[in-house]
Amino acid sequence: MSAPRLQAREPLLGHTRRVSSVALTADGAHALSGSLDRALRFWNVAEGACRQVLAGETSDVNAVALSPDGRLAVSGSGEMTLKSGLVRVWDVPAGKPLRELAGHEGEVSAVALDAPRGRVVSGGADDAVRVWELESGCCLRVLKGHDGWVRAVALTADGTRVVSGGMDGTVRVWDASGGSLLRTLGAHADKIYAVAPSPDGRWALSGAKSHELRLWDLSSGECARVLEGHEGVVRGVAFLPDGRWALSVSEDKTVRLWELETGRCAATETTSGAALCLSVSADGRRIAVGTYDRKIFVWDVGRPA
Repeated sequence: MSAPRLQAREPLLGHTRRVSSVALTADGAHALSGSLDRALRFWNVAEGACRQVLAGETSDVNAVALSPDGRLAVSGSGEMTLKSGLVRVWDVPAGKPLRELAGHEGEVSAVALDAPRGRVVSGGADDAVRVWELESGCCLRVLKGHDGWVRAVALTADGTRVVSGGMDGTVRVWDASGGSLLRTLGAHADKIYAVAPSPDGRWALSGAKSHELRLWDLSSGECARVLEGHEGVVRGVAFLPDGRWALSVSEDKTVRLWELETGRCAATETTSGAALCLSVSADGRRIAVGTYDRKIFVWDVGRPA
């Protein structure tokens, strides 16, 4: 099977500290980034220009999520020295926060946004996953089960399940509406920093401190494949829309493209600093990667040659 082709664009520059999180609009035309410089930046990717700075955070921005049209954003913030972290909802065109979602004890390190169904999911240093009502800011439920810091959260495309990963080395699957724990997926050898469900909701990927990715069958809970090749902590994972290809980024300063049927690494791209976060546009035509050295690398994804 021929691999999709990755064509690099010029990096987006503007943050003054490491880029902790990045999210693309559905068409990949715009991106939102969060940084330890306590700012969120909204970018026109084609022009390579920052169009809006969302100011108002008072601590490190650890995670961001963006609605498909780019008009609504969510951020997760906090620091190790603080007793609590915040989830904020933003009006992107206005550049202003709409509301604060308070409840986590310790920093918020992961957020996911289900704009069509009006929900936000967050995870943090208090070992908890929280599900929020977007409009009111009310916490609908607290999902407890991880025995350690929750570093990654994601929603399946149909919004029915939450997938989370944490420092306890487990991936957990939750009923998004009722809050019950549906399945605990066997432990990695080390801490999990990234999770992503497949577009059809059948699979999930996880990335860990042990340098590996694991592909999980969400129905059986079995690990279908271990993807090896990175030489550093895996910080971001994502599927391409067809579900046959996946991407990962690592502190080893690489971006890797994987063929999931065989487990082979089909392409490797490099970044100038440790790669800390990853986003793939819903149309699969663009990827963005944030790095420790304050840059956002962007690639256009072309059809196989």
